[in-house]
Amino acid sequence: MTVTIVLLSILLFCAMILNLAAKPRFTRGLIGACSAISAIGGLILYGIGFSCTLSDPVQGVLRTVLAVCRMFAGINEYGSVSAAPLFAGRFWQVTFWIVHLMAFYAAASAAISALGSAALKRLKFWLQRYGSSVIIYGISDYTVEFGRSLMASGVHNVIYVGGKPDASCEAAINAAGSLVRSDLSALNPDRKFLKSLGSEKGSPDLTLYALDADENRNRLYAHALLAALEAAGVDTAHVKLVMRSSDESVDSGFTRTPDRYGYGDVKNFTNVSLSARLLMQSMPPCDKMAFRDDGSAQGDFDAIIVGFGKTGRSVLRYLTRNAQFVGSHFRAAVFSPASESENGYFCSSNPGLVENYDIQFHAADAKSRTFYNYLRSHASTLRYVVVCTGSQARDSEIASEVSAFLVQLGCDAAVCQCSARSISWSEHPGEPLRYRTVYSADVIGSNAYDRMAMMLNYSYVNDKSVTPEEAWAGCDYFSRESSRASADFIRAFLRITGTREEDLNSESWKDKSPALLENLGITEHLRWCAFHYSMGFVSMPEDVLRARGERYRAEVAANGSSRLRIAKDLPHRMHACLCSWDELDQLSRTEETYTGKYTDYKDMDVRNVLALPNVLRAAKERVQ
Repeated sequence: MTVTIVLLSILLFCAMILNLAAKPRFTRGLIGACSAISAIGGLILYGIGFSCTLSDPVQGVLRTVLAVCRMFAGINEYGSVSAAPLFAGRFWQVTFWIVHLMAFYAAASAAISALGSAALKRLKFWLQRYGSSVIIYGISDYTVEFGRSLMASGVHNVIYVGGKPDASCEAAINAAGSLVRSDLSALNPDRKFLKSLGSEKGSPDLTLYALDADENRNRLYAHALLAALEAAGVDTAHVKLVMRSSDESVDSGFTRTPDRYGYGDVKNFTNVSLSARLLMQSMPPCDKMAFRDDGSAQGDFDAIIVGFGKTGRSVLRYLTRNAQFVGSHFRAAVFSPASESENGYFCSSNPGLVENYDIQFHAADAKSRTFYNYLRSHASTLRYVVVCTGSQARDSEIASEVSAFLVQLGCDAAVCQCSARSISWSEHPGEPLRYRTVYSADVIGSNAYDRMAMMLNYSYVNDKSVTPEEAWAGCDYFSRESSRASADFIRAFLRITGTREEDLNSESWKDKSPALLENLGITEHLRWCAFHYSMGFVSMPEDVLRARGERYRAEVAANGSSRLRIAKDLPHRMHACLCSWDELDQLSRTEETYTGKYTDYKDMDVRNVLALPNVLRAAKERVQ
């Protein structure tokens, strides 16, 4: 009996300590419950006890309240109430001591946490070795906000790596139940650091969010962690990198390939590109359009972008690729007093956008008469206004005035604000703004759109002996970005066809009229072209196409096969499919003359659209 009591006591005490190392949300809930239950239980038990042992009711009330207060200091008055008939039974005696234990635990938790913080930290280090781990490199108010969002979404084992944070950040991290690693082993990742994560061998489920404000530091840390993983012989199939960088349009060099050790999945982003993409997802341009039964748009799509710094340039790229609809003319007007000195890099690095789309630059302020005259003259076709001057106060002021003016004009354009940190929008002028921050789990840490992108990519794969994950791992970085852009546009196809996602199925989706299917294919081609133009691509000249065809033919003659994509030259950002829908037939025939294989680029676009029900279903199954 003695041994049993000792062992059970040890187990109970350890459980109490382990609880302090658990998720704070759970701990706070348990402590709150213990406090409430012990207070109510104490009032009932002592109230009954003193009513039986004291003849004076006033003394009974005072002694009851005092006894309950003393419970939280670990003091009991069992001797004063044990003579009451209630405590003659064993059940109520045990209940009495349980209530006291709960009261003392609730009161002592804070003290134990403070006095034993070092031991609890070591305990958390030990616990984090089990399950998936998340490293957030870079400590700031924004990354702390992101970490809290991850924890709230159910992500465990969040470790911050960086210099010692200020008091407010450290308190917020501790309150969230995360860890701060500022030791040399974490700042310069080595085998010891990997061992502390439980990632020194095998294939760990590990994600690195490199979110430091200094983009060079992000690259250096991502490289250092990768070197440590390689030195330890770690399989990186399930090791992911999400990195804040200066350019999300190029391969960072960290992606795992058959010939290169790297992260199993890599996603680069700039703050402005992420906020622009979030804006397209939150306020899709398609929602401002009406469509006919054949899938063609009713009316043109006019947009205004106020400000043309990094955010404005990113918004224009994402808006162009998400607002291409059959039967609609796309026009974007950029208003910025310094537009002539701001658009040089954009126009030079994205020549296809400037040459193929109606993009106008106005060297005028958004408070000028020129700007409001433009608003008035384009009110009938205006669908979208984005204010992104770089100043939150100025953005709010301009957006408010524009919204009020559009109400006067009877214009129903969406009015949005976009910054590197957050977005806000109202679908209709005059409505209250809705707000989303970039630094949240469902934005930076979201896998939903990536799952759809992965399944979209898999729909193109001929070899179904490989899994979607394996096919995704073998994808070059640009192809992954292309699939992500395609996933962003799925909502537009549902909107065009008037289909709810829950009603989507393969049979009904394929059972569309020929006119609708063709217009969906054309829309997909328009979207695809806009994406490539926004990534710096230009159309491949005829002589280059034929020269690549001859090269393909020569490689087949010499080696029996060729991996050359005749129509696509990724290093020089050229693609022969950047042409009109009607020109695709001739391109298909030209390519056939060199490959000898049947080619139908129009059919590829239609098949990409027809694959959507299976893609969405497979993406959902990946979550379950």
